[in-house]
Amino acid sequence: MTHNITKLSVLLAGVMAAGIAAADYPTKTITMVIPYGAGGGTDVLARTLQPALEEALGQTIVVSNVPGGGGILGFTQVANAKPDGYTVTIPNNVIFATEGMGNATYTYSDFDYLGNVMSEDYVVAVRADGPWDSWEALVDDMQANPGTVSFGFSGAGGSTHVASEILADMVGYRARQIPHDGSSDAVAAAMGGHIDALMLNLADLASGLRSGRLIPLVSLGDDRLEDYPDVPTLSELGHELSLTNWRGIAAPAGVDAEVKAAWAAALEAATSDAKVQEAIANQGAEVDYMAPGETLDARMAELAESFIRTAQRLK
Repeated sequence: MTHNITKLSVLLAGVMAAGIAAADYPTKTITMVIPYGAGGGTDVLARTLQPALEEALGQTIVVSNVPGGGGILGFTQVANAKPDGYTVTIPNNVIFATEGMGNATYTYSDFDYLGNVMSEDYVVAVRADGPWDSWEALVDDMQANPGTVSFGFSGAGGSTHVASEILADMVGYRARQIPHDGSSDAVAAAMGGHIDALMLNLADLASGLRSGRLIPLVSLGDDRLEDYPDVPTLSELGHELSLTNWRGIAAPAGVDAEVKAAWAAALEAATSDAKVQEAIANQGAEVDYMAPGETLDARMAELAESFIRTAQRLK
């Protein structure tokens, strides 16, 4: 009897300690794993959010770049971390795409989604001094010369790879698909003339577009880009396809409700910050805050179904 009471006391003490720890969250430095190299859209977003999140959470956030495998290496590190809220990442559609391609050991349900931050369009861009000044001209060339135009994206089996293949199937062309280890590498390759065109999110293209060395040809979003009003959407050109990406905060599945609440409050504060909003707008994206819960989980499930199904066809 005494032995059972002792075991119960130890168990209750552990539960109480865990509850206190969750309620006091955070009490130490948080690591934000960015599964790409420095300079890409995800890295820029992390460093944009960092000061506002540190102020809201009252703790230091260390941004750790872990590139490799088109995001798989970094996301795997997070999926395998302790679900205590001290290791997080910034995911997007690549989580679903890599699962569908069978390239990753994790699934999208191995993460808890702590909030959505922004949404952005997929965009096709080319070198400004290249031979194409319109999407129609590029398509004509790719259709007339199948497999000769090189089309870059970020990571084999990733979000932009799947989006690029969906686009090729919809429009009816064949290009040489060239993966890169992160969006910044893809942008550098395009600006250097190593690839002819590339498919990325608008935020990932920001540095190349602002430099004037890249120009956007078409957007896959529902509406024309605010900063590039002359760039048509794919639907305007007669193709019924709309693709957008998202970026938010995720942690290993199993974090406490108190941790989720802390991140919800911090992300709401950060996305309401004028400097953060301006920085996201300057990347050509828009703040799209969604709190953790049923609505966000349903959105993730819907996106997962679409991207996983498409990615499976590409294997």
